[in-house]
Amino acid sequence: MKTATGRVIKAFRKHLNYKQDFVAKKINITPETLANIENGRVGIDLEKLYLISLLFKVPAREILALILEIFQKGNEEGLSSAVKQLRIIRPDEDLFGEEP
Repeated sequence: MKTATGRVIKAFRKHLNYKQDFVAKKINITPETLANIENGRVGIDLEKLYLISLLFKVPAREILALILEIFQKGNEEGLSSAVKQLRIIRPDEDLFGEEP
């Protein structure tokens, strides 16, 4: 499950052209911790996942659905297209009022 979560977070972050430092700062973790999450070495708590959903402007349920799909199927098939198809509003500005 940690690997699937990390893959989804990384895919969204890259799609939005957000740097690890930027995302880590917004959710109050170190860039090293974010790297470990994205690489599936550590898990993420629900509060941080919620903050990521706010930052990415993607409903948490959509992120969770992708995580579960990857976990159940055992592959990333469809992740890239799912990320691109989700409606992301104003990716140039986050909900915290700063540019990435």
